Amino acid sequence: MNSRILAPVDGSENSMRSLDHASFLSSKLDSKLIILYVLEIPPFVYIQSQKLVNSIMAELEKEAKTVLENAVNRVKNYGLEPETIFLEGQNVGSIIIDYIEKNNFDYIVIGSRGRGKFKHAILGSVSHRVLHHSKIPVLVVK
Repeated sequence: MNSRILAPVDGSENSMRSLDHASFLSSKLDSKLIILYVLEIPPFVYIQSQKLVNSIMAELEKEAKTVLENAVNRVKNYGLEPETIFLEGQNVGSIIIDYIEKNNFDYIVIGSRGRGKFKHAILGSVSHRVLHHSKIPVLVVK
């Protein structure tokens, strides 16, 4: 079926569970799986040291690389060779929606909550935004 499935991950247990579901669907539908990590750039308004900003960004990028490597290894259990995409910006949900609109995806599989600031929310802010603004089917995994 040559469809494309997008699986945004952030390293949380919930996003890894959603990646398992995306991998299962991809293997059954013979689809291309794309794993997306969006690095949320923290506001550096009050940090005056560029060296400190660079150090923080280097650590965040290192963590993102580790998350993507772990995701690829997890997907290999399903016999898949996924593509990985790394993006960065300030509003993760909007970045995911923009990426979806600029690329030709058939499905999105996303965790209901990630590592964001709003853990108390019933549905995470990123998954909520993706669910309500996507023009393609979205599977939200608990």
